[in-house]
Amino acid sequence: MKAGAGFPLLGHTLPFLRDARALIERHRRRHGDVFTLRVLGRETTVFLHPDATREIYLDRDRCLSSQGGWASSIGPMFSGGLMLRDFEDHHRHRLVMAHAFRRVALDGYTERIHDVVDRHVARLPDGPVDAYAAVKAMTLDVATEVFVGASLGAQARTVNDAFVAMMAASVSPVRVALPGSRWARGQGARARLHLLLHELVAERRARDEAPDLLSRLSHARDDSDALLPAGEIVDHLSFVLLAAHDTTTATVAMMLAELARRPDWQARVRAEIEARDGEPVTVASHAALVDIGLVFKEAIRLSPPVPFSPREVVADTTIAGTPVPAGSLISAASLGQHVHPEWWSDPQVFDPDRFGAARAEDKAHSHLFVPFGGGAHLCIGNHLAEIMAKVVVVRLLAGHRIVGDPGRPVVFTPVPIPRPARPLILDVRAITGSS
Repeated sequence: MKAGAGFPLLGHTLPFLRDARALIERHRRRHGDVFTLRVLGRETTVFLHPDATREIYLDRDRCLSSQGGWASSIGPMFSGGLMLRDFEDHHRHRLVMAHAFRRVALDGYTERIHDVVDRHVARLPDGPVDAYAAVKAMTLDVATEVFVGASLGAQARTVNDAFVAMMAASVSPVRVALPGSRWARGQGARARLHLLLHELVAERRARDEAPDLLSRLSHARDDSDALLPAGEIVDHLSFVLLAAHDTTTATVAMMLAELARRPDWQARVRAEIEARDGEPVTVASHAALVDIGLVFKEAIRLSPPVPFSPREVVADTTIAGTPVPAGSLISAASLGQHVHPEWWSDPQVFDPDRFGAARAEDKAHSHLFVPFGGGAHLCIGNHLAEIMAKVVVVRLLAGHRIVGDPGRPVVFTPVPIPRPARPLILDVRAITGSS
């Protein structure tokens, strides 16, 4: 196991924030599938082999803490979310959250998703559109109306700005609340967001239970038949809104950007949509959207929603033959594993057919393709995220053509949340009877 020197004091933090993808690839070429980086003040052993990823996610000896792993990044801003809980505490909270992600709940959420998406698609102008900004506004409305149960109106801006400030603070090398600093702005944004969410919890508890996530959590009871503390509900809702909003935005934007550059794939997807004759996407039917499903998988391969899965080692252990002592930090890195040339053909090329039955490159190892993590911390909303992405693509391409520059690669900056490295301008045109 080797590591580059990095910069004095900051280590690899600056190149990590500037281009984590390139940094990981340079280290893989120089040092192999196990190496160390020093980011945000912590030295981390990074693993790019699916054997190691499997051991990290399954954690059979229960010696890897997700909460500790995220402590040096998003932990202070999003404490209390499922991804930031461990072992029995995590299991208890996941059981409560699972109630809100049952099949009957997903059916209801999907109906609301269609309503919001249709409203946004109808407002799209003909001509150049910043696709990332348009999708971000759409997914924020989806997240609030599906999970909060109502449009936030002017408060939506408060929520979006809070997430932007909190994520910026999460990757700030300086974690002192100096006036005007990223950290101070993040702390202020978190306080404002939590104040708003506490008010919403109080409102929901004053009403009968409704089918939205917030209402379900506000009325949920633990194993002692007590209502969940309002603070815990706020922690969960804050994290769920982030995941449903920002990470889904990145995936949908990547799908649209690549479809705009690839008329062959856009034609395949359009044929699949036309064959449905206007039928809505449902929990029961979405798997039949085979080509859209391939595009979805390829988008999250190239730009995984959570590119790193850090863990703090709480007891001496060994990961895929590499000893890691207690107190150290490790991470599985789907950002590098998903483009590893030993596992994927032409890994940097957008090629959804790699996931088709004829090639099935993702099936070469149980933990090779892990866009939503795995083990106890497998993303609880992974099915809903896929459905949401498919609804957007189906509703948009049912009535529009999108065109991008085929000679301009789609480049996403992976941290803290994947987003386009430059404005994602696509030409959007409504399909008319003569087009």
